[in-house]
Amino acid sequence: MRVIAGSAKGRRLKTAGGRGTRPTADRVKEAIFSMLDSRVDLTGAQVLDLFAGSGALGIEALSRGAAGVTFVEEGRDALRALRTNLAACGFAAQVRVLAMPVTAALRRLTQAGTAFDGVLLDPPYEKGQVAATLAALAAAAIVRPGGWVVVEHHLDEAPVHPAFSDLTPTHRYGKTGVTVLHVPEEPADRAMQRKAVYPGSFDPITNGHLDIVRRALDVFDQVVVAVAYNANKDAALFSPAERVELIRESLADVGDRIIADSFEGLLVDYCDRVGGTVVIRGLRAVSDFETEFQMALMNRHLNSRIETFFMTASEAYFYTASRLVKEVAALGGDVSALVPPGVHARLQAKIKARQR
Repeated sequence: MRVIAGSAKGRRLKTAGGRGTRPTADRVKEAIFSMLDSRVDLTGAQVLDLFAGSGALGIEALSRGAAGVTFVEEGRDALRALRTNLAACGFAAQVRVLAMPVTAALRRLTQAGTAFDGVLLDPPYEKGQVAATLAALAAAAIVRPGGWVVVEHHLDEAPVHPAFSDLTPTHRYGKTGVTVLHVPEEPADRAMQRKAVYPGSFDPITNGHLDIVRRALDVFDQVVVAVAYNANKDAALFSPAERVELIRESLADVGDRIIADSFEGLLVDYCDRVGGTVVIRGLRAVSDFETEFQMALMNRHLNSRIETFFMTASEAYFYTASRLVKEVAALGGDVSALVPPGVHARLQAKIKARQR
């Protein structure tokens, strides 16, 4: 691992041993700073590096002209490597190292009135870490208006929070995604109030689902299409990551008004994490309503801020359900009119693989 550009270009960096750290690959780091270079000016910037590890991202920012970096890391081995790297690069006088958990560091920085121009965020690949850290960062309000947040994340975890908007689409590197978020100059209150979550198994997503999503965009500013799954019980045809990918591909023309994500656990907790206040539920028949109504009341009981928005299926899709699509396709029936072309191709491949 090395410094890629700037005053410390070529300097080799030590990495921390053990399973607790996951150093950013050089190619991913180079991509991160290429995205930043075309959008923000690092010269003179104050940067916060959360889950800093051995400091590769923050040191790269310093090498490229950042005035100062605050590193937050609690791992003993990582801290030792971080301090060694800072001394070797000659940056010790420009930094502050907070040896503590991220949540404690954010509280301290808030109390001190510290503000940053940008944040480098590379949490461990554990479900919920990205969303929880973005929520804590938003609550701390320590990123200046117009600032930026770089999030390195697993592709299964979309970096979503109403306090931030996408400055770039997610770039993919294997199972790693990199997204640059933007802190608006003024709070987007209206957009925050009109973010809805459309949950479901989406195994796979059908044209009926897409019809609901596209019509929902006439009502809401942004819709999070959330794949619900249980890792212990999920016997779906497509994995959660595959379903998220198919949703993104099927709605690529919509841009950042659609976010595809996956979650485990209570829907109301997920809505809180992503800033959604409305749950969208599709109804194909009158018989659906009783079950959906009970679920809506339970969600309201668990979180009184969550409302449910019922949408009836268009007449062309009354009979379209993921379960039926899979059953018909497995028996050799033509379902090409019921799912997007990309989904149809992947569905046929999955079924053929299972029948071998």
